[in-house]
Amino acid sequence: MKIIFRKRWQELLQVRRKQEEVLIPLIRARRNIKEESSNKIKQEKDEYVLAYVDTLFDLQLPEENRKLKEEEMASLCSEFLNAGTDTTSTALQWIMANLVKYKNFQDKLYREIKGIVGEGAKMVKEDDLHKMSYLKADILESLRRHPPLHFVLPHAVTEDVVLNGCLVPENGMLNFMVAEMGWDSTVWEDPMAFKPERFLSNGEKGGEAFDITGSREIKMTIWGWKEDLP
Repeated sequence: MKIIFRKRWQELLQVRRKQEEVLIPLIRARRNIKEESSNKIKQEKDEYVLAYVDTLFDLQLPEENRKLKEEEMASLCSEFLNAGTDTTSTALQWIMANLVKYKNFQDKLYREIKGIVGEGAKMVKEDDLHKMSYLKADILESLRRHPPLHFVLPHAVTEDVVLNGCLVPENGMLNFMVAEMGWDSTVWEDPMAFKPERFLSNGEKGGEAFDITGSREIKMTIWGWKEDLP
């Protein structure tokens, strides 16, 4: 692979070097802050805010009996940042793109927001969000139609399992095709169309029809929804 895709391999190595040049100095700076803060806490009992990278400093690899190298911590920090920001930003872009493309949905959402927060309000409070069923429907429909990830990491079963008449052998790898779940015509009516009303129990009148907990059925997989997760 390295020989066939020499240029791409060199580009990958260059990206990796730049990644380490950015992250490793930050990791070292945080390590120094952690050590200084530890001493202050012992002396002055100051409050210390734990960061993700702090949990990596004392992490021990049992099989190799060693701590993580700086390069390994840089990889973990990069994965943490990308997983937490890239998917969210992608979902937000699609949500806004759909509202721009479909002006009628944008108008309905605008009227709902104004009706709940009022004309003179300058900020939408978190308590107001729970009352906005159409906003929730827009978000869910965008996640169904344009999921940030089209598939998740492979999973494996620890023993033989029969699923819908199909045998999944022990240690067999499973891939969940998230996008295909949301586009399944046997589950969703006109699946490639953008219709937020499909998530409202009374159509345009409001109310929620979708079971986000997955306790009744699982019709799609959702990222980024902070409440009622299974």
